[in-house]
Amino acid sequence: MTRWQDDRLHGLPCRVLLPQPYDPRRRHPLVVSLHGSGERGTDNEAQLNTGVTAFEHDLERFGAIVVAPQAPRHDTFGGSWYGGESATQRAVVALTRDLTGRGSVDADRVYLVGFSMGAIGAWDILARQPSLFAAAIVIAGDLDVDTVVGSAAASLPIWAIHGERDELVSNRNIRSLDARKLPTLRYTELAGAGHDVWRQSFAHPPLWEWLFSVKK
Repeated sequence: MTRWQDDRLHGLPCRVLLPQPYDPRRRHPLVVSLHGSGERGTDNEAQLNTGVTAFEHDLERFGAIVVAPQAPRHDTFGGSWYGGESATQRAVVALTRDLTGRGSVDADRVYLVGFSMGAIGAWDILARQPSLFAAAIVIAGDLDVDTVVGSAAASLPIWAIHGERDELVSNRNIRSLDARKLPTLRYTELAGAGHDVWRQSFAHPPLWEWLFSVKK
């Protein structure tokens, strides 16, 4: 974890991973990673527990800057379970806008990744702010299907992954969205898997190859 730098952006504790070697004169893809509910707090460490550090070499292979904000203990990233937009969601959007405007970030290759609570928030962020992102990966998240279909997020490249036997977040709504046959949605349901599907998801090399191949 020592390679992840401490930062604070728009009031949120953040961990930041820079590609090695890092050249600030070059434009890099940016990944914003949103954690699950169990990683909330103020330690600026727990948000790295659900996978992103284990696969940092895959992220570095594509020269990506990765930012992992930590939600406060009593707030969420928003979304269908949490009343829509939240203060933390607004902060995530604001920090993403700020980073996108920096010379070291390729504004055409900004990506959103979320797991569980982070994926629930990611669906909502994508529906509200689709122009911010080139593509997204949402793992074990829930959504309001009509909201997503009625927004520009319906035309965003999104790879959704869910466990067949997820005991915490139902796959009913993502199955319903998949049935709408949106041309840019990819849905993978892992047979026999429960809620903790990030390990299998992040360890799937084509996932990263697909993500970093997408540009606005």
